[in-house]
Amino acid sequence: MKKMILFPGQGSQYAGMAKDIYEQSPEGRTLLDEVFLNVDFDLKSIMFEEDERLNMTQYTQPALFAHSLAVLAATGLKGDVVLGHSLGELPALVHAGVITVKDGISIVSKRGELMAQSEGGGMAAVIGMEYAPLKELCDSLSDDQRKIQPANINAPDQIVISGDESLIDDFVEQGKSYGARRVMKLNVSGAFHSYLMEDAREAFASFIKEIPFATPTIPVIQNVSAASEMNPETIRAQLIDQLTHPVRFTESIQTASEMGVGEAVEVGPKKVLSGLVRKIDRSISVSHIDTMAHVKELENG
Repeated sequence: MKKMILFPGQGSQYAGMAKDIYEQSPEGRTLLDEVFLNVDFDLKSIMFEEDERLNMTQYTQPALFAHSLAVLAATGLKGDVVLGHSLGELPALVHAGVITVKDGISIVSKRGELMAQSEGGGMAAVIGMEYAPLKELCDSLSDDQRKIQPANINAPDQIVISGDESLIDDFVEQGKSYGARRVMKLNVSGAFHSYLMEDAREAFASFIKEIPFATPTIPVIQNVSAASEMNPETIRAQLIDQLTHPVRFTESIQTASEMGVGEAVEVGPKKVLSGLVRKIDRSISVSHIDTMAHVKELENG
């Protein structure tokens, strides 16, 4: 039975994240200090104190990157397969040996900065609506100038849409007639994983083209293809394309199951992905490690 390490994305952050790991785990502290030294802002205070910047994309993404890798450092856990949700794909690539921690924090800082600069558009969570009618409604509302599209396919009954703000409003009005139980607009700074991120995607591609990507030591299930990838240049290309393409999380879990994954461990703040995995495939046992209390539970068996 294979073990998969899961890395959460934006939305899981909370004030004080990883502070206990920093204070109680020498390995976690070393990892966090390396991250803090390689950013040009006070990420330590942003993570450890009550700081409103934690919910700003350009700071949220490095914070989540740091927390997940600090948890891994504190536990010494090793996965047979890795999967990250959106931003979570970056710490997954570090764990798989594709990029270094230093290059990873450089990439995640640039990614957060570029995504925070994008303007216009919005996102909404759609509950209780299957993919086919959701895609049909998105397509019927979209035209050559304005578009909305699935952005995060999180579970069979939980999908996030992204794109033009006015079309998001139209979807909110019409969603229930297509089968949605609820449609909730999200408080986000941009239309992530949509065509409105194209400028950010191009700038991001230019930034990471010279950063070395190594062949992974373990398979990486990527968001864009929902497939296991081992070619470093394919991984690079899909990491770039992820900004404008949907996160195919449901299919990614199905891929993991087909690969023989029977256990998934979510590393990082909260346990959002753990709940999604249970909705997708109950045959995969799920746990999460967020705090030093969880680390000690793991050590004590």
